[in-house]
Amino acid sequence: MSIEIDGIHKAFESNQVLRGFSVEARDGETLVILGQSGSGKSVTIKHVVGLLEPDQGEVRVDGERVAGRTLEELFALRRNVGYVFQFAALFDSMSVADNVAMGLRRMREVSDEEREERVREALRVVDLVGFEDRSPSELSGGQRKRAGIARAVATRPSYLLYDEPTTGLDPVTRAVVDRLINRMKDELGVTGIVITHDMESAFRVADRMAMLYEGICRLEGTPDDFRNSEDPVIRAFIEGRPELMENSS
Repeated sequence: MSIEIDGIHKAFESNQVLRGFSVEARDGETLVILGQSGSGKSVTIKHVVGLLEPDQGEVRVDGERVAGRTLEELFALRRNVGYVFQFAALFDSMSVADNVAMGLRRMREVSDEEREERVREALRVVDLVGFEDRSPSELSGGQRKRAGIARAVATRPSYLLYDEPTTGLDPVTRAVVDRLINRMKDELGVTGIVITHDMESAFRVADRMAMLYEGICRLEGTPDDFRNSEDPVIRAFIEGRPELMENSS
């Protein structure tokens, strides 16, 4: 079981974002995709759930191509590939419990009773028991992120995609979210892809890392491979030293 991103190219009019990016998220690991703002990280993971299709290349989930699926087939895929949006994307007109239950309502085989049980279990996993009847506007930023994770895991997916999960959070709350990402892997066996430019968070959650730079993979390896890299682009990103980019050719 894996998610394979194989040589994908993607352009928006004259803006060529991806130029043959390849990486694989292997069974049971958390892969972190690093990159500067605007480097194409979010564009990449949107291909995994069929929100975008590549101009060239392929994305495969468990060996099956994502592009070209019918809407019904994409719904089935998204049950198995949960997506945690950057700003949680909760509906303020709905309670936390109703937000978490959204994906389950599309699953006709799930009874009302089972849906309620899955919502309770998802909220337990993210430590939000007792928040069922609150509206998202009553939650802190960190709680909203956790509710977004609960919604993603309620369908019991094999994979979770996290879009900048620590953006806008204070250091303590960032650490809480990072622990939750690790819990999803350790307790639920979920394979994760995290996209971020937060190096502290990346090192806390990654089994492997890939650097997306100028549309391709600059480096793929373990966290130690990144810590020990002499590549000026990698060093500039890890150390926050843009002057090193001058030697990146």
